[in-house]
Amino acid sequence: MTTLFAFLVALTAATIFVPVVRSLAIRVGLVDNPDAERKLHSRPIAVAGGIAVFISMMVALALTVGFQTGWTFDSAGGLLEKPWLVLLGASLAILIVGLIDDKWALRGRQKLLAQCLIAMVIVGSGTSLKVVGFMGLDIPLGIFAIPVSVVWLLLCINALNLLDGADGMATTVGVFVSGSLATVSFINGNPPLNVAASFALCGALMGFLIYNRPPASIFLGDAGSMMVGLLVGVLAMWCSHKETTAFAAAPLAILVLPLFDSAAAIVRRRLTGRSIYATDRGHMHHLLNEKFGRGGTLWVVAAACSVSSAAAIASTWLHLPWLAPMGAILVLAVLVGTRTFGYSECRLLAGRVRHLVMSFWVRPQFCETEKHERALNMQGDGPWQEVWEPLIGFAAAQKLASVKIDVNMAWLHESYHASWRSVRLPEAAFQSVVRIPLLVSRQNGDETERVPIGKLEVIASSSPDSLNRLSDFLEHAAELQLQVEHVVKRIEHLKMHPTSSLVISNPRDEKKPKTAQLGSFAGADRSS
Repeated sequence: MTTLFAFLVALTAATIFVPVVRSLAIRVGLVDNPDAERKLHSRPIAVAGGIAVFISMMVALALTVGFQTGWTFDSAGGLLEKPWLVLLGASLAILIVGLIDDKWALRGRQKLLAQCLIAMVIVGSGTSLKVVGFMGLDIPLGIFAIPVSVVWLLLCINALNLLDGADGMATTVGVFVSGSLATVSFINGNPPLNVAASFALCGALMGFLIYNRPPASIFLGDAGSMMVGLLVGVLAMWCSHKETTAFAAAPLAILVLPLFDSAAAIVRRRLTGRSIYATDRGHMHHLLNEKFGRGGTLWVVAAACSVSSAAAIASTWLHLPWLAPMGAILVLAVLVGTRTFGYSECRLLAGRVRHLVMSFWVRPQFCETEKHERALNMQGDGPWQEVWEPLIGFAAAQKLASVKIDVNMAWLHESYHASWRSVRLPEAAFQSVVRIPLLVSRQNGDETERVPIGKLEVIASSSPDSLNRLSDFLEHAAELQLQVEHVVKRIEHLKMHPTSSLVISNPRDEKKPKTAQLGSFAGADRSS
């Protein structure tokens, strides 16, 4: 009864507070402005939704405690105990950090530092993963309890934050996650306040979804998504049946979508040589929106969350620990198998593993001559082989150790990564390295500007003639830029006119008296 009361109060409060917060946010300029890079909306949208969700949840918890105690508020039903005071204080702190980021845009490392401090305060107060239960086995963490607990909270905070890029997506996931955690907590016989808090969060998010569904009039913002992630992370740690087991497969299955999106982003950025703070248009919400549209995206997300959540709840109810991971695996298999999301990242990871395995079978004398190549259109299907294949020919002719190209054009939904390298690279101290940015012209209002879209890296073993080889490459960098520009123009044209057969002239076909052709990389004699 109290759980239903908490849910309904939070739902009602959210429908009341969200319009008020939205109006105030617009008045003070707390909005998310559109851009041509990553964002899917076309007009400024208020980003203070997290404030409304937090207030609605707190109102629901306060009234629920009053309902439970007969309005005497004796000991506040546990709400004033240390764990809850720490959690609510930490939630308020991360809400403030998020609001600062929404208004003035903090650097990635600044946000991460604040998140770490807040997570460490929670873990230091006694909320930690001492034992992990998986498939019926209890695994003690021992001295790793504190770092694992902090990492878990950081994952939850950023997983929900990374999903908040499409109308209603993070909110929909949050509704399913909090509702499922509430159900699992109820089945496990957790304290009533824990269950009520999960249902209150679910109700607040559902009320917020009324205004956040496509077309959204308000976003959670970094403030809201990080706060919801923190609450979900802690409630997941509290939803175990055993007091000694702070985590099991069920919460992991419930959170499978946001965690998979975060893992894919880390793999995509690390294996392509980008910073983990780099922005791109390869997140789950971007790809789902491109394939299914805004409305269809929410239905796909809801279906995936329903399967993983149902498996987790059934696993807890029927005492079958294997059901939860099987439900999560099924969801991931469908997403990857249909190439909806995660397929490119899996290919990147498989290529790296294959390279590692191959390195054990190559004889030492062939490590420098044996090459490993991979080329992958992470997004889009641009004809990047026209740039890549001549580069491989040049690298082979010049006996280079490595060539790598990475392109990311968010506004065109185009991303390409390719590498060609020796099984064993020279020691870092004996490498001659050249990195050049890849630039294209782009219209910005009435002006044309050169914007970076990626980079090219060439590595040669240090030797008397290595500088000559790299110098020879740099002489033709301008031709390379022209070829990249040509490919980008073709992609832009095909995006605007998908059925057109117009052929754009290739700069390699034009006569250039002072610059050699890119295709000559592979065949010319460069022994000087």
